[in-house]
Amino acid sequence: MSKWNFLALTLGLLLVAAPFTKHQFALADEYEDDEEEDDAPAAPKDDDVDVVVVTVKNWDETVKKSKFALVEFYAPWCGHCKTLKPEYAKAATALKAAAPDAILAKVDATQEESLAQKFGVQGYPTLKWFVDGELASDYNGPRDADGIIGWIKKKTGPPAVTVEDADKLKSLEADAEVVVVGYFKALEGEVYDAFKSYAAKTEDVVFAQTTSADVAKAAGLDAHDTVAVVKNFPGEDRATTTLAKDIDVDALTAFVKSEKMPPTIEFNQKNSDKIFNSGINKQLILWTTADDLKADAEIMKVFREASKKFKGQLVFVTVNNEGDGADPVTNFFGLKGATSPVLLGFFMEKNKKFRMEGEFTADNVAKFAESVVDGTAQAVLKSEAIPEDPYEDGVYKIVGKTVESVVLDDTKDVLLEVYAPWCGHCKKLEPIYKKLAKRFKKVESVIIAKMDGTENEHPEIEVKGFPTIMLFPAGGDRTPIPFEGGDRSLKSLTKFIKNNAKIPYELPKKGSEGADGEDGTSDDKDKPSSDKDEL
Repeated sequence: MSKWNFLALTLGLLLVAAPFTKHQFALADEYEDDEEEDDAPAAPKDDDVDVVVVTVKNWDETVKKSKFALVEFYAPWCGHCKTLKPEYAKAATALKAAAPDAILAKVDATQEESLAQKFGVQGYPTLKWFVDGELASDYNGPRDADGIIGWIKKKTGPPAVTVEDADKLKSLEADAEVVVVGYFKALEGEVYDAFKSYAAKTEDVVFAQTTSADVAKAAGLDAHDTVAVVKNFPGEDRATTTLAKDIDVDALTAFVKSEKMPPTIEFNQKNSDKIFNSGINKQLILWTTADDLKADAEIMKVFREASKKFKGQLVFVTVNNEGDGADPVTNFFGLKGATSPVLLGFFMEKNKKFRMEGEFTADNVAKFAESVVDGTAQAVLKSEAIPEDPYEDGVYKIVGKTVESVVLDDTKDVLLEVYAPWCGHCKKLEPIYKKLAKRFKKVESVIIAKMDGTENEHPEIEVKGFPTIMLFPAGGDRTPIPFEGGDRSLKSLTKFIKNNAKIPYELPKKGSEGADGEDGTSDDKDKPSSDKDEL
């Protein structure tokens, strides 16, 4: 599927990636299903000769014996894995020289199930970083060759490059939009230690350290124990911003976060990682025409001016609604047929979206931006129309407008599946879910329900992938209980309800009307081939 996803999912959960747990305005196909994935073009078969194939049998000889290893757990049918394959291969070849202590490896998780289970693989592809044979972290970095190479070089090399002359700094700037420069009398001391510590754990910018007055001057620094962010954003003049006092890790974190983003950034696949892994979890999104986005257009001038005030608090994103790349935003925010310009807000962690009302003036934009930052903006929620008959094959159809009255009804135990029409795992679950509804047909205290998560939203329902299954127990505390780790079989779902429902009930006995099948027999043979969702 070529649609973009976070927007679809973390924008309803898009643009990702990470896994994209981390909700990212990611690509709208982030959680697409395996049936559609099969249509993805296969990567060349001979392009990954430098990627180490790992199995249970050779794990100790490969990953265990490597100083550093990035391991991809994949499925042969997975479209995202096919897309990653050539980029992963390029990175593996380049890193043979650039980082000889590191290997890039891959595991067919559909064949090496014990390895996938051992390392908690829940979707494809999942990438994990190992140091000295031990799991160090999940990999949530870029999925292009250059991004992978940069991430691994940062992990395996020194946290900061030592720069001894201005030409070297110029060379670093040619390769990186943002360079953080620390100027010290000697590479030691409290401020230097804070700089080195922050550099070691920050992967998305380049760090340089120097004792040279000439390098410091080129970076806009004139005193020891100071730090500058040197910026060379496309279409912008070179600029430097300095931090000169009270420097510790927290101060550096806040400083770099506020300075490393351009005033505005275009929404596209290339920029998705910068937008959604910037450390700033709220975005202001200008959806409008190409003419409005020109530098000398009044709309753009107002937007850029607001970005100065909210630097480090909001990422200011532009979307050309006349281009193909606008579809994820257009669909996620329901903007088909809308009149330009539209100003939107998005709170990534809570998957909340906002829309400014009124004229596009400097005052209104500033007030709207402030409301998104301080949490007073009113969230916009989608809902289909309430159906006349909510039951479909015994399953209660929930829409956004009926969550309060049905799902949050404290007199019922409600099992809710949030699905996407295109999701292959949801399609596999459908016949099982219908049988589950038939099994509980005579139990008045239990409702088996479903909701199309692409068309309906509610602040009490958090969706991180499709399908998401949760039980809302009866009683005063309506905190949902997620269905996790099961195989989504009829037996597992029945047991989940039994273990978590608050109101006692009796299921019809086998052979009686309303048991499972029409003849009353239990049928648990319909199990999904895999319960791992695609990331």
